[in-house]
Amino acid sequence: MIIPAAVRATLSLLRKYLPVRKVGTPAQHDSNLVDEDFSKTQWMIVISLIVFGFAFAFIVHTLLVAANRHFADADGPFAFRFLPSAVIWWFFPGFGALSLSWEITLFLWSIFEDQGKIARYVAWTDEQTGFDSTRALRWMALTIAMPIGIATILAIPLHSTMRENDIVVGHYATLARQHLPYSQAHRLVLVDGFRNRSGKFAPRAGMIVDFADGSRWRSSDNGDFKSEVDPELVAFLQRKTGLSVEHVETEADVAEQTQRR
Repeated sequence: MIIPAAVRATLSLLRKYLPVRKVGTPAQHDSNLVDEDFSKTQWMIVISLIVFGFAFAFIVHTLLVAANRHFADADGPFAFRFLPSAVIWWFFPGFGALSLSWEITLFLWSIFEDQGKIARYVAWTDEQTGFDSTRALRWMALTIAMPIGIATILAIPLHSTMRENDIVVGHYATLARQHLPYSQAHRLVLVDGFRNRSGKFAPRAGMIVDFADGSRWRSSDNGDFKSEVDPELVAFLQRKTGLSVEHVETEADVAEQTQRR
């Protein structure tokens, strides 16, 4: 019920604030739209929108993943590497495809077609929707796709690389890397998951390493949710830090145990 209501409300707002722009006199405008049949052209445009949308999403997603891996590769040889969940690289490609595929289609079409016909087709589609679709998609690109794109680009440095002597951590929105030597670690904890706002337990297994300078590294900060920690990772951290592994249900339990000490 909510989705159809939201769609109707959105269309109502678009028709109110982005009405169809009339070109020429009303008589000329209506004549052009009645005399020309765009039914076959519409199918071509719909297919083009789908093709260019998927192509845009795939190419941009591939570039974002490659950029993230390239940034992490600069750390050199590694024993373990943790990269962000693949899901975060789909938000901008998805919204970008929705808002920009129309512009891409019109641009490529303008290379081969008369500008007048394209303008008449755009006016015809606007009459079908009841609002200025071109301006609506441009506003969507500006207010939704662009902020998501900026936020996604700032996430490219995110990663953790476990090397022989330290853990290298890339943080959000900075090119600076944090180096955490194993020799400075003073606590090693295996965590099963976390509790959401309602208090329900959600499995997200990971390792926590606390360092002497107050820094804390979490293997679960990057990657998808996992119900179990890789035993080889646990053995590697034990060997490098020389610490025994504590086991708690959630990270909040780590703080409680620290206070008790």
